[in-house]
Order: sequence, then structure tokens, then C-alpha cells
Amino acid sequence: MGQMMRSVTLQKAKRYWQVFFLGLVVLFLPQMTLAKSINVGSVGDVPTDEIKKFLPLASYLAKQIQSEGFDQGKVIIARGIPEMATFLREGKVDLYIDSPFPSAAVSRLSGSKFLLLRLKKGLSEYHSVIFVRKDSGIDRLQELNKKMIALKEPFSSSGYFVPKMVLTQQGLRLVAKKDASDSVGPREVGYVFSNDNENTMVWVLRKKVAAGALDNQSYEKEARGNVKDLKILYETFSFPRHIVSYRADLSPALVARIKEVLIQMHQSEGGKKALEDFENTTGFDELPDQAMAPFLKAGKFIDTELGIK
Repeated sequence: MGQMMRSVTLQKAKRYWQVFFLGLVVLFLPQMTLAKSINVGSVGDVPTDEIKKFLPLASYLAKQIQSEGFDQGKVIIARGIPEMATFLREGKVDLYIDSPFPSAAVSRLSGSKFLLLRLKKGLSEYHSVIFVRKDSGIDRLQELNKKMIALKEPFSSSGYFVPKMVLTQQGLRLVAKKDASDSVGPREVGYVFSNDNENTMVWVLRKKVAAGALDNQSYEKEARGNVKDLKILYETFSFPRHIVSYRADLSPALVARIKEVLIQMHQSEGGKKALEDFENTTGFDELPDQAMAPFLKAGKFIDTELGIK
């Protein structure tokens, strides 16, 4: 009899704790369900570098929008433009910050929308320069035919897309090469990726390539004491340094709140620190209506880069 009573008592106790824990789940489930992360996306080959770069911004933003149900900021890294577009379409990325070419390309693939300008070191825009050695004998873009040019990387606006588009519009046929020593045909301009602004400058100065393309600020920085040995062949139109985009199905109310937080970041000490940690960003500003016009009009070139026919 005593053993039976103990068994009944244990069953009651078990049911009690089951009901108790079920009550806790019901009590906290709404909070657990609502709590979520604001995900900032970046395209890069070294995830650790991209996470280190973007996490201060994502974390600050998450703290400012806790009332909207967000509890943390995350950084989501894509290996290329198509993957970033997929992340945005699937809701895995909320905000995407990049230069105009990849931003426009991702928008064409995902429907993402442009929101703000990112100001870096107080500057909101720059332009590309195509340059050669002064003693190269090259005076016009057309004279780059049968020669090699160094471009930065496949998703760079200033060091790849804009210079390539300009050269194509000038009637030149650009052909990718694996190495700067590869042969270049009589009716083409060969190009190789330097993967670094400094490399582009050094390759031109050392005559490894005939020409290079950089943004004007990097050109001034990398040229330093060698300006007298260089010549700028062409300067392109100006365009934004970086664009903040958001996924198309993000609620208008949340988009408005995010925009408010980003624009006002520089007004608080915490915001200033997050901006500084985000590669010396000065702040965010309104995006002028025509700022992205050259890239929106370049749909044919963007589709070619994406392999869309």
C-alpha cells in the first residue's frame, strides 16, 4: 500500500512539473517568437573580415530597434552577387550595404530597394580614373588596344565595372586574362584582376601592365611621390561611394525606423563609436534622386556581367 501511495504521489508531482513548465513556455513564447535579429549583408571572400567590419553597425542598429522585436544584429556573408540576391529574396538578409554596381545588380535580381548614402571620411561620392605611365606613349583610350589593363576585382564599382563600361562604350573590346603576361589580341584590350589598389598602382609603375583603373581618392593615395611619372587618360562621372539597400518585403514602418536610426547615428556617442568602427564611416545621408541613374541605365552591361541573356 505504501509503495502504491508513493507511486501516485510521484505521478502527481510529475504532472505538476509538466504543467508548470508548460505554463512557463506559454508565458514566454510570445517574447521568444518576437525576438529576432536584424541581418546586414555583405559580399566578400573572407567572411571573418566582413563580419568584423559590419558587426558594430548591425549590433548598434539592433539595440535601437529593440521595440520592434529585434534582440541582436547579425552579419550574413554572400560569396557573390547572385547569392546575396537570393538571401534578400528569401528574407535571410534585411539590409545590404555596398558600392553602386553590386547594389544595382543585386536589386535587378532581388527587387531590393535603395535607401541611403553611406559617407566615408566625410565623402559621399567619387569617380574612376584610368591612368598610364607618362612615358608609355599612350595618349587616348583607343590606344589601349592590344594592351593590358589592371582592374581591381569583379564586384568593384570604381575599380572594375565603371572603367570597363566606359572602355566598352568607347568601342573597345575587353577580354579577361588569367595573367598579366598573357598575350593580347590585335582587336582587344586584355584585363587582369589585381585584387588590391596598391597592386594596380605598382603594376603600372613597374610596366607589368600598360594601364590601371582606380577611384580618384585611391589614385592620389597610391601615387604619392610617383605622380610625376603618371598620366590620367580618362576621368569618369561621379557616383556614390556606398548605398544602403533593403529587401523589398520589409515593412514600411520598419524601413522608416531604420532610416531614422542610421541618419541620426552621428548624434550620439554610441553611434559615433559604431560609425568609427565601421571603417571610419562619417554617417548616412539621404540618397539624391539621380544618384543611381547611371547604373539603372546600364542594365545591359549589368546583365552581361551577371551572365543574363
